[in-house]
Amino acid sequence: MRKIGAIVAGFILLGAGRYLLHNVLLKGAYLDTSSVWRTPEAMLHRLWVFYVANLVLAIAAVLIYIRGVEPKPWLGQGIRFGILLALATAVPQSLTEYGVYPIPHTMALHWIIGEGILAVLLGVLIAAICRPRAAAA
Repeated sequence: MRKIGAIVAGFILLGAGRYLLHNVLLKGAYLDTSSVWRTPEAMLHRLWVFYVANLVLAIAAVLIYIRGVEPKPWLGQGIRFGILLALATAVPQSLTEYGVYPIPHTMALHWIIGEGILAVLLGVLIAAICRPRAAAA
């Protein structure tokens, strides 16, 4: 049951975090490079794709985490897992997109930092929810 809770919480965190990052904090950067992106209307038409992507990441992150959890403090494991998650997702994806799209390097750097922080938060959230229950006395 905790797996499902972690997936739902991760999905919500990713949706809210990515909205804050891409639609609020980086709004100006996206406006400055608007010729590269779909129109807002076209993106809204494909909003379901973002939901699917967030759900897939939440499911995968939870399933990977529970396979590798160790009998160590949950917070440290969550941070470590989040850093590894960022290195496996945010960093290569941002660098690849920087190579593909004509965007400034600062935008890719902001993606790496923002999505990296979000990955660490996701790791901590999953670790907090999936930590082993205390043994009964």
